[in-house]
Amino acid sequence: MKHLKVDYYLFIILLLIIVVFKAPEYAFILILPVLSISYYRIIIKRDITTVLILMLSARLIMGPFIINNNVSFNILNLVCNYIPILIILFYNFSETKTVNVEKIKSLKWTILFLLFMMLFSFLHISFAITEFAKEILPLLFFLLVIFSNGENKINYTYLLKFFRYTFIASILIYLSPYFYDQMRHLFSGAIIFKEPSYTIALRINRSIPRNTGFVFDFRIMGQLACLYLIILYYLGKTKSYRDVILLSVVAVLTFSRGPLTILVLLLMAVYLPKKIRITKKLLLIVGVLFILLVSSIIYIINDNNLQKYVATFNPFTEKNVFSQRSAFTNYSLNKFYENPLGNGIGALSSTNANNKIYAGITNLHKEIPDKVFYFKVTDAYLLMSLAEKGVIGFVLMLLSFSELFFHNKNRLSLFFLIAFYLNIIGTDIPKQGFYYFVLIMVYYGLSTNNIKPKTL
Repeated sequence: MKHLKVDYYLFIILLLIIVVFKAPEYAFILILPVLSISYYRIIIKRDITTVLILMLSARLIMGPFIINNNVSFNILNLVCNYIPILIILFYNFSETKTVNVEKIKSLKWTILFLLFMMLFSFLHISFAITEFAKEILPLLFFLLVIFSNGENKINYTYLLKFFRYTFIASILIYLSPYFYDQMRHLFSGAIIFKEPSYTIALRINRSIPRNTGFVFDFRIMGQLACLYLIILYYLGKTKSYRDVILLSVVAVLTFSRGPLTILVLLLMAVYLPKKIRITKKLLLIVGVLFILLVSSIIYIINDNNLQKYVATFNPFTEKNVFSQRSAFTNYSLNKFYENPLGNGIGALSSTNANNKIYAGITNLHKEIPDKVFYFKVTDAYLLMSLAEKGVIGFVLMLLSFSELFFHNKNRLSLFFLIAFYLNIIGTDIPKQGFYYFVLIMVYYGLSTNNIKPKTL
């Protein structure tokens, strides 16, 4: 116990996560010190790591500070997401005296992709404006930070510690009594977001709760678990099995298929040896994993809800992960065929666009079943991008992703890139705003850091 050191800033954030779930009306008591410490570190110490932490913690702050107050929400959105990064950029560029041409060359496709999206936004400004903060701004901030050498100032060790605290808090919340009821109250009561949300699937087959974590999104939480593992890898801490177990448990409890796929491939990239030598230790590990796998299969066989969930991973089943998005993918393909050069940013994904997407029927017991329509494309990012950006923009996008995620050309980056492409067939990862900014900022910063794992 003598060696146990508590980081008070991170411990307050841990407590804030618990209080937001259990008693959100008292969250402001902890929000005030979190903001005070954060701004002290940002302004006085010029700490970009705190900027990333504040962005990741924003949903703990924006809504719960003054519940159901849109003015407060908007101000705190600026305080948590926009102002901190602008302060850091001001400091960085005031110290930057030369332009790093090599960095510009290394990110040429990403620069071109950003310029393309900004220019293509003028096709339908009213559509693009709703997508600017989600998709364009994260990439713009990322490039500005990189060109101001901001990635070299991130304290990845401290970021790792942040994930430890917040992931532990997320498990404690998940295991606490009435977790699902409290989570549903936060969503339906407009405590976390500006508007009440009733449509998010917070349970698997209306039975097993999904862990939305401290970001209140099970998909983003799963992606952060993957980022957690990537930080361990680049910091040379892959033998910290407590961290690996912690992030894996949280990822599994999200029941988010895309991030789980990424995590499995990352674990293979990190832990599979180039040459497998049979040892007693390896046989023991394989034996334990086999027992766990068999136990899981037996458990799943005896639980209908888990059976249905696992079946969605199978691309040959009727209700698989891809068929569930068929209405969006078909609609996107038809829009692409109509205009292969692109329909403009937000033309399919903006609520301002005039889309009406037929997605089947419901209430089959009625004489005339109800038709289901959606008014924007979601969770079909790859084909939606093809329809919005057209052939040229789509190619630039793929080149940009390869440039960002395959910089090191090692096994981990290869497996991550493959899993990322599989994931964005559905999930709109590049439209996740500041969460996407943190993802690419940390990932790219680590892969260009001094630690250089062996190439393929």
